[in-house]
Amino acid sequence: MSAIPVRLLSCDTHLEHWGTVLKDYVPQKHHDLFEQAPYKIRIHGFTPCYGDDGVNVAAIGGYRDYWKIRKGTIDIRKDRIPGAYGGPDEYAEWMKVDGITAAVLLPGGPTGSVIGMARGALDRAGYLEVLQGYNNFASDFSKAHPDMFLGAACIPTTGVEDAIAEMRRVRKLPGIRTIAPATFPNGTPSPKPEDDRFYREAMDLAMPITMHGGWSSPIGGCKNDQDVAAWIIGHIEVVTGGPYTATQLILSGVFDRLPKLRFIVLEAGAGWLPFSMDVMDHFYDRQRHWAGIDLKNPPSWYCTSGNFLWNIIADRHAVKMRDFIGVDNLSWASDFPHGNSEFPEDRARALKLVADCTAEERNKILWSNAAKFYGLES
Repeated sequence: MSAIPVRLLSCDTHLEHWGTVLKDYVPQKHHDLFEQAPYKIRIHGFTPCYGDDGVNVAAIGGYRDYWKIRKGTIDIRKDRIPGAYGGPDEYAEWMKVDGITAAVLLPGGPTGSVIGMARGALDRAGYLEVLQGYNNFASDFSKAHPDMFLGAACIPTTGVEDAIAEMRRVRKLPGIRTIAPATFPNGTPSPKPEDDRFYREAMDLAMPITMHGGWSSPIGGCKNDQDVAAWIIGHIEVVTGGPYTATQLILSGVFDRLPKLRFIVLEAGAGWLPFSMDVMDHFYDRQRHWAGIDLKNPPSWYCTSGNFLWNIIADRHAVKMRDFIGVDNLSWASDFPHGNSEFPEDRARALKLVADCTAEERNKILWSNAAKFYGLES
């Protein structure tokens, strides 16, 4: 029996509450956004999706109960489903049931939609009020169990100045342990030179940057059940934009300018890396001249150099290829309460995933790599 304790740090979990949890944090003049946020979840096969288009796949409550409500509808305003109601104490209990030691708490579909709608419907000042309201809520929620919860703050998409200002503000909020930008710091889906100011500030503040699903996604809408099934089966772990955004970062040369800059990339897996790294170098040699790209190393080098901490949920091939990818470059998540989660058996799945690892490797993947990234360990 190994002397290394089996601790699990889930780097991707969500507060799937309906938008009204923000009513005490957002000015009343913006409360109509709560009613517009999605709250009914239609069951497509075994995976619930917000709305009828299935774009926001968000299975809540554990997949083992879905067969009971197949082709039905969940109303998260009324149905008490784990991950979609309650306060910090309830969430902590669900984590204990699931065998999770600590978790990064990201916004869920409804609250994330409130922020997204505010970006499109309100002026800059109103949008910032809503986004800051969510971050204040995340702080209050996360500080209730500081040993278990790592609050993730949202970053404005209104330009680098606003992004830096909010990062500085949330760095002082109790419970907030990371930032989760939705775009590149400049507010667009493409990297720009001014982003470096944000990254330098993040490193100066020792603020970890969490990339959830990527900052530029090629995925379109799903129009029917077959499309939803294809999205889930073929894309949920890989083409969520993370690999594409990582490639954008590499080709921007930011790691040559800021070699200590690091990101954790969620919902991307890592088993695809060996193939992708070869392809990246192949096309880089042929395309870099007309594109005006001149890196100090081949693109593949940055994938395993330590600039990225890749996150896996059920990626067996990433574990099998851990020597190639680098065991220090892997982390784990349950994705509770979304479709990837196996609540209340995420711990059992995680241990099965790393069953062939040594105790030291298991600890790195399930705990210590992410614990160091998020500042829980030195």
